[in-house]
Amino acid sequence: MSSTSKVISELCQLDFDALAAYEATLERIEEPSLKETIATFRDDHQAHIESLNQMLVQRSEDRVTEADFKKVLTKGKVVIAGLINDKAILKAMVVNEEVTTKAYEKALDHDDFTPQERATIERHWADEKRHKQWFSDAADRL
Repeated sequence: MSSTSKVISELCQLDFDALAAYEATLERIEEPSLKETIATFRDDHQAHIESLNQMLVQRSEDRVTEADFKKVLTKGKVVIAGLINDKAILKAMVVNEEVTTKAYEKALDHDDFTPQERATIERHWADEKRHKQWFSDAADRL
């Protein structure tokens, strides 16, 4: 596997991790008005997984089918936060989104992406920045 394919695979695993955190968040968040936006962000991560896997297939690499070991840590932050309140859950999700934002930003340092792959990863990065900002703002409002 090339280093660029490995980066794509790692991003896909990270999006699986994020998906698990979103599922845990949606199970525990109490404020109904927050759930709709959180569900759309979860759907963004599902779309990221699909497009990243498509890139891997186009590179003749295996699809990623599950999260890696970080899933327990990512989901765990939300599970623990869920014992406190919605604000704590939102703050935990800010931390999760910081991780994904940095991962996408770092991925863009690779020069071996096709123009289409780079554009897709830039869109995903923009989603992550938007998610992070929303969670931060929502936590501040509570």
